[in-house]
Amino acid sequence: MRSELQQILNTISRNPAIDQGELESASELILQGITKGLAIDRASVWLLSDNNQQIHCNYLVDGDNSQPKPQLSLNRQDYPRYFAALDCERNIVADDAHHHPQTCEFSQPYLTPLGICAMLDTPIRHHGVMVGIICIEHRAAKHWHTDEIVFAGFLADIYGRALSASERQRYQLQLEQLNSSLEQVIEQRTHELSQSLTQLQHTQHRLIEMEKMASLGRLVAGIAHEINTPLGVAVTANSHAAATLLQLEQAFQHNQLTRQQFLQAGSTINSSIAMVNANLLRAVDLVNSFKQTATAGTEQQAELIELKQFLPRVISSVQSLLAEHQAHIHLAVPEHMKVQSFISPLSTIITKLIENACLHAFSGDSDRQITFTASEHSHYWQIEVADNGRGMTENELNRAFEPFFTSRRNLGSKGLGLTLVFNLVTHLLRGEISLHNQNTGCLVKIKLPLDPYATL
Repeated sequence: MRSELQQILNTISRNPAIDQGELESASELILQGITKGLAIDRASVWLLSDNNQQIHCNYLVDGDNSQPKPQLSLNRQDYPRYFAALDCERNIVADDAHHHPQTCEFSQPYLTPLGICAMLDTPIRHHGVMVGIICIEHRAAKHWHTDEIVFAGFLADIYGRALSASERQRYQLQLEQLNSSLEQVIEQRTHELSQSLTQLQHTQHRLIEMEKMASLGRLVAGIAHEINTPLGVAVTANSHAAATLLQLEQAFQHNQLTRQQFLQAGSTINSSIAMVNANLLRAVDLVNSFKQTATAGTEQQAELIELKQFLPRVISSVQSLLAEHQAHIHLAVPEHMKVQSFISPLSTIITKLIENACLHAFSGDSDRQITFTASEHSHYWQIEVADNGRGMTENELNRAFEPFFTSRRNLGSKGLGLTLVFNLVTHLLRGEISLHNQNTGCLVKIKLPLDPYATL
């Protein structure tokens, strides 16, 4: 290779613009080196599209004129021979471009208007894949020498180096933007969590499970959905009754009211009133149930309770429910076991667990048993409620304490029973509650502190 070409290669290779990621600066530097070293008129960088069906000019140097991203593109379907040559990823050396088999397609649309006679295209490779070419063109007849072809190949490799630098710079910028975005997100989330923590610390009546019910939106949506259903039916029924009454009045005013119309209208209005009453009672029952789950009962005082006497009294209040579901209670409670606790919430917990077992645990005509087991330990006392029913699925175990979660909504269940039990155990009685599947049925474990004013 001629010494002047080697000098140009060394100068360009050492230029910091190559590794700074600025492709336009690198392109101009390389193309100016080509036009100077080879004493040619025109040089350009072309990059292939992702599908290799087009090639687009990315930078053009024509004499003293430099053009970044000129509007020049070639399509495979228009120049199949040229693209077939590119597919071989070899140099295209055309001393006479008008008659060369790989460039003659350019004669009329490209070479003749620009006065180009000779072409030399050398592939640009990036990560081992050809991504484009450096196109060298001359407006006079020219024989391309071997050292000129090698020189162009070296500069194409240097352009590949510039592509890698540009890619690194792009990735670095994306990484910096991502880090900045993550910092903002973390800062925002930290602020939100701090606000949520402050709210939780000042909330005396928590309505949601400590670990699994962190979404207030779900709770509000559940309440709205449950209450809107009976209220919507009541409003619709009331509107229907009003419309029927209006038709009745109009018929009466125009002396067109018949006995049959009067009787039909009366029946319709009575039905609507009955529907309104039923759904309003449903809404009232729902609101009362929800209010019950939110009651903390801080005004209550702990009392000494003898479980052997206390549990039968509570169970007697649900005898009709037990009879209806043919369920039997078995008590395994030590004689004279006494605990300090709150009578009212403890009674509610026992009642709700019995109701839950009767309504959800049993199916078929099997022998239905609910067993209460009590035990005392060094710092806490424990009561277990086990049934021999169907057990619970994994989803039911995970969501059992969520407000409005129920597997029997079609049978009228509201999904607030175990939520109430959870709130009473964890918030008022300061204990722990957990659900477990057994070989047959489900087991509810409740741990309560021996000191009712302490926490486990």
